[in-house]
Amino acid sequence: MKPYMIIEGSENALDLFEKKVADALEIGYSLAGELVVQAHLSEIKFYQPVILTEGEEDEWDEEEDEN
Repeated sequence: MKPYMIIEGSENALDLFEKKVADALEIGYSLAGELVVQAHLSEIKFYQPVILTEGEEDEWDEEEDEN
């Protein structure tokens, strides 16, 4: 797993963004800062930084690294 990620989403797919964040938390990530909200043309974008909780990097999954 990557030690740090920024999960991106939009108001047009809010359910998907929430699921991505929830899934990251479930597999061992923690929120690493405030949610960033920005207006991009005709839609609102969301960015949530997450960081791998200490000790979880031992469960490295090479398959995820390829994505």
